[in-house]
Amino acid sequence: MIQQWMLAAPTEHLHLPDPNDFIPTDLSLKNVQEKAKFPVLLRKSSYSTLWYKPDTMFSTPKAYVKIDFNCPFASSSPEADVLTDIFTRLLMDYLNEDAYYAEVAGLYYCLSNTDSGFQVAMAGYNHKLRILLETVVKKIANFKVKPDRFLVIKVMINTSYATGKELVTKGYQNVKFQQPYQQAMCYRSLILHDNTWPWMDGLEVIPHLEADDLAKFVPMLLSRAFLECYIAGNIEPKEAEAMIHHIEDIFYSGPRPICQPLFPSQYLTNRVIKLDRGMSYFYPAEGLNPSDENSALVHYIQVQDSPKGKDCVIGGGEHGCHKIEKKGGVLGKKLKSLEEKLKS
Repeated sequence: MIQQWMLAAPTEHLHLPDPNDFIPTDLSLKNVQEKAKFPVLLRKSSYSTLWYKPDTMFSTPKAYVKIDFNCPFASSSPEADVLTDIFTRLLMDYLNEDAYYAEVAGLYYCLSNTDSGFQVAMAGYNHKLRILLETVVKKIANFKVKPDRFLVIKVMINTSYATGKELVTKGYQNVKFQQPYQQAMCYRSLILHDNTWPWMDGLEVIPHLEADDLAKFVPMLLSRAFLECYIAGNIEPKEAEAMIHHIEDIFYSGPRPICQPLFPSQYLTNRVIKLDRGMSYFYPAEGLNPSDENSALVHYIQVQDSPKGKDCVIGGGEHGCHKIEKKGGVLGKKLKSLEEKLKS
C-alpha cells in the first residue's frame, strides 16, 4: 500500500501551504539597560518624532508600534475627509491576504483615518513585527486605486454616512442610528474644533466621488506629512530607531520623494474655541433617529491654568448662544451653520 502511494502521481490540489514569514523563531527577551518608566523622546527629525518605552512589567516577547501620519490635506475639506477614509479602508482591504498570515503568527494591525491624517498601529510578537510594518508601509507608498474595490468601499462608507457605492456609504448612513450621547458628542466637536465636518457634508459628497478622484488625492495627501511614532515593548532602542529611519527612507528619500516635510506653519495644533469667561452656552438638537426615545446631555467645562489660578468656563444655559450670534463670533457662526445643515 505504501509503495502504491509513493508511485501515485501527485495532484496539484494537494499541497503544503506557503511558508509563513511572520511566524517568530526568536522569543528571547531584550536586555535594555535603561528601564524607563515613561516614554522618552528617542529620536527627532524634520520628518518624524519617535517616542520609546521598553517593557518593564510584562516580560513577554511582544511589542507595539503606532505611527500617526499627520497630513494637512487630510481634513482640508469634506471631500478630503471622505477620501482619506476611503484610502485607509482600501489599504485594509488590499492587506487582507497578509492579514491572515500575520494573525496566524500572532501579529495584528489596523489602519484608520484620524482628525489630522491616518494612523498605522500594530502589535504582537516582536521578532517579525518589522516585516509586517514594512509590508504595510510599502502598500501605502505604492498605493494604486482598484476601481472595483473602490466602488465596494464607497458604498459601505456611504451607508456609514446613506446610499451610494458600497462600504463608505453604509457607515455614514448609520450615523443616524448612533446612541444619542454619541450624536451629542459629535455636535460638541463640530462646534468647538477646527477642521471638523458634519456627517451631512460627507453624505452629500460621496455620490460624486469616483476612483480617479482618489487616485489624484492620495499623492496630494502624502505630499506633506509628519510622522509621530511610538514604539514600546520587547525592542531595543537601536531597533526602534532603525525601523523609523527605514520608513523615512521610503517616504522622504530619492530624487522624487513621496513626502516632503511640513512647513513650520503646517505643524498641527489641537485647538478648540475658547469660551468667554463667565459665559454659558446652550445648543439643543433633535436626535437623528425618530424611533429612539432616549436623549442625552453633554455638559462641557473648559479648565485652564492662569496666573491667578484656575479658570473654569461652563457650557450650559440658553442665553449665551443668542449673545454669541449677536457678536458674530466664530462660535456663533459655527452654531448657525450647523443649524442650517440640520434643517436642510
